[in-house]
Amino acid sequence: MIMKHKIIIVLGLVLSIFQALAQEGLTLSGTIKTITPVEISLQSLSGQSVFKTAIDKNVGKFSLGPVQIIPDLYVLSIGKTKQHVYFVNNAVTINGYYDDMNSESSSLTFTGLDDFFKLSEYGPKRIADTVLNPKALQVLNPAQLTALAYLFHSDQYQLNKQLLEKVPPADLNTITGKWLAKTVDSLKNFERGLIAPDFTLPNQDGKMITLKDFRGKIVVLDFWASWCGPCRRAMQEFKTFYREFQPDVQFISISMDDNSESYQQGQKEMEIPWVNLWDNTGISTEKTKNSGFYNSKIRPFYGFKSIPFLVIIDQNGVVLERGNLHGEALKEALHRIIKK
Repeated sequence: MIMKHKIIIVLGLVLSIFQALAQEGLTLSGTIKTITPVEISLQSLSGQSVFKTAIDKNVGKFSLGPVQIIPDLYVLSIGKTKQHVYFVNNAVTINGYYDDMNSESSSLTFTGLDDFFKLSEYGPKRIADTVLNPKALQVLNPAQLTALAYLFHSDQYQLNKQLLEKVPPADLNTITGKWLAKTVDSLKNFERGLIAPDFTLPNQDGKMITLKDFRGKIVVLDFWASWCGPCRRAMQEFKTFYREFQPDVQFISISMDDNSESYQQGQKEMEIPWVNLWDNTGISTEKTKNSGFYNSKIRPFYGFKSIPFLVIIDQNGVVLERGNLHGEALKEALHRIIKK
């Protein structure tokens, strides 16, 4: 009898293990009430479909999976709403109401996304955020760190390098891991301590100005455009303190407008009191909006992907800081550099 019970127990254990193994993978299920039929789908960052189904407005229930995935960021789409979400192989449920006409009035609850919520605690709080909470390097696993780098999508070499150094090479085979490794490799030429690439650009009077003309001074390069709201706000901040740093610091604003009319109008409206140049190859706003394609010839030499973007250069032409510095952060950086 004892032996028989042992066999039954062992068989029961084997069966439960088999069932658990059979259920491994990502599942997506729930009930979403909608006014109109909507589609729910999950894609990899490269566009490969993981899940896709239509939600019947009269039923609302859906169930997808299980499917084995590599833990990473994916694109979750519900109707017209898309979001980057970190998924692992577990059960995820989505319940509530979704309004495809006005997504802000939707009310959805999610379960099974603990890893994503944990990651989100350390993600960027706004689009231009480049401040990394150092605690993230201790509490997040390698896959989450590469996903975090992708969420920041920063063009700052130091931030990306800091994250990459915490990820073993074996864990860089995810889409975000490959993105991070490639990004660090492409940005290494923009590391602090290198000589700033020289350039010659026209000012508002058509006179050609060269970066080397300002050797001996600390230079702040401000890349902006007339259509860029954050650029205008940052420039207004500069006006409140730039005289404080004269004559030690030379501010130079470089317009990325793609036509002369926009450039001329922008510099008149902003009443820029310092050196104002124009990169006439510009950034095409239409192309930027559609595909992220930048026309500018100067951009690749400084490695920025968005504006506003600042570069601080010392008296010898060496890059000291780069990124979206503004306000008190810029003032503190300039005071620190001048003291040195």
